[in-house]
Amino acid sequence: MKKVHPGWPVVVLFAILLAGCSRHDMYRWIIDYERGQGGLESHEVEVGEHSIAYLGNEVQNPDRTLLMVHGFGGNKDNWVRMAPYLPENYRLLIPDLVGHGDSSIGSSEDYTIEAQAAMLEAFLDRLGVDQVDMAGNSMGGGITVYFASRYPDRVRTIALYDPAGSDRFPSQLDEALARGENPLVVEEPGDMDRLMDFVLEKRPFTPWPVPSVMEDKAMARQNVNRKIFNAILSSGEMVSLENVLSSIEAPALIVWGKEDRVLAPENAAVFADGIETSRVELLDGVGHVPMLEVPEKSANLWHEFLQQHPGQ
Repeated sequence: MKKVHPGWPVVVLFAILLAGCSRHDMYRWIIDYERGQGGLESHEVEVGEHSIAYLGNEVQNPDRTLLMVHGFGGNKDNWVRMAPYLPENYRLLIPDLVGHGDSSIGSSEDYTIEAQAAMLEAFLDRLGVDQVDMAGNSMGGGITVYFASRYPDRVRTIALYDPAGSDRFPSQLDEALARGENPLVVEEPGDMDRLMDFVLEKRPFTPWPVPSVMEDKAMARQNVNRKIFNAILSSGEMVSLENVLSSIEAPALIVWGKEDRVLAPENAAVFADGIETSRVELLDGVGHVPMLEVPEKSANLWHEFLQQHPGQ
């Protein structure tokens, strides 16, 4: 495993503050520091008509290549706190989906589950990667499910962290949407705090000014985020992910926070029943984003699962 820094370099942060850096400069420094803890560097590649930003590490002859897919409104940095706990001999590929993070903005058609999965296949082709172990959170979990059913030869195993794809058991998000509210879209100051409280059971330490800059970015993208959310809903009506579960050949690890308010943890049983080879881990005191809330636990569960399924 990689060496993980025991805590934030408070003295360095204080020195930067005294130097008069803007909060956006501070945000960039903090993000770069966290990426560096996992040996991750920023890259960009052209995939069809889109520019795809991604994080990756340099590994010669990796034992495995791991592809990690973030959820709605998220980005590649949702995985950086988990990355340091993964073995150094694993190659990590962590893209921003189209319409998210630093990747290019697309049309409504680009945001469907099918289109995002096709983009990921083209992304792997562009990088010359034949097969991956794939993980997805929330919307990224739904994309991972579809990808594994549509492109079975490209996937050894899948890890689903609170995945979208089943609404058999409704959640607090479903109740909010029925009232005409969407707590996942940041529209005005204060919404980021409410969003974080909704998706996380226990907030991980996040140094100033990361939350305020994240709120600025989310407010600026609210129209794009609404378009993406609507595309996901319409895509879900056309492609029932529950119906493709039985076609998935890859072994699946299903990790779900018991306090998830976005997607009801009872739906873990739906995925487990549908995928022939699967294992479920329900996490006490964890919400919708285990990789941020319990990154070491999330990484260890995945690593253990990968060791149990070495693939071909």
